[in-house]
Amino acid sequence: MGQISENPPQQRPRTLADQVHETLCEMLLSGQLKPRDRISLRDLAERLDVSMMPVREAVSRLAASGALLVEPKRAVQVPLISAAEFEDLTEMRMLTEGQAARLAAERATPEQIEEILALAARFEDLLDSAYGTAEPVAANKDLHFALYRAAGSPVLMDVIRMLWLKAGPIINYDIGVNSLPLEEEMTRSRTHHSRSHHRQLCEALEARDAEAAALAVTEDIRVASELIRARAEEELEDSRRRLLP
Repeated sequence: MGQISENPPQQRPRTLADQVHETLCEMLLSGQLKPRDRISLRDLAERLDVSMMPVREAVSRLAASGALLVEPKRAVQVPLISAAEFEDLTEMRMLTEGQAARLAAERATPEQIEEILALAARFEDLLDSAYGTAEPVAANKDLHFALYRAAGSPVLMDVIRMLWLKAGPIINYDIGVNSLPLEEEMTRSRTHHSRSHHRQLCEALEARDAEAAALAVTEDIRVASELIRARAEEELEDSRRRLLP
C-alpha cells in the first residue's frame, strides 16, 4: 500500500498560462463577466499583455470545466445554463457552502471573523452606493470566500471555487447589474435579502453557532436562486413579446 507523506508537495513555478487562468477565474468569480458575454482571444491577450499561446491554454482549461464556451473565430463566451443545470448547481452550492460556513464557525480565528465582519459591512456600503454595478457583486464574492477560507479545508475550498466559476456570472442577476429605474434600484438595495442573511451569518460566527452559520449561507443561496429564476423568466417573457407581431 502507498504511504501518505507528511510533507506538502512542492508547488511548481507559475507559468504565464497559469497567470492568465487566474485572471480569467477572478473575472468569472467576481461577476466581471455575465452569461452570454463574448471575449475575443486577441483582445484578451492585448489586455493582459501576453501572447496568444498562454491565453489559448488558459481558455482551454476553463472550457474543459464548462466555465467558458469556445466559439469559432478565436472567441469564447460565458455560457448560459439550463434550468435543470442551475437547480443542480444551487443544490451543490448549498451543500458545500453550508458545510464551509459550519466549519468556519468552529475553526475561524478571531482575526478571520473580524475580516468577515468588515467585508460584510463593505458589501452593505456598496449596496447603498453602487447597486446596479459590478462592485457589490465582487464584494459579495470577497465576503463569501473569506468565510470559506476560514473553514480550513483546502479540498472543500477547491470544490466551492469550481462551482463559483459557473455561479459567479449568474449572481449578477441577483445583485442587480442590470439597469433599473432609480426608485426601484434604491428599494431593492435597501431590502436586499443578502443584508439580513449576512448579518445572521456574522452573528452566528461571533456566537460560534455552526448550524446558524450554515443556515444563513444556505438561505442566502436559496433566496438568490429564486430571484435569479424569476429574473430569467421575466427576460424570457420580454423576448417572447418582442418576437410577436
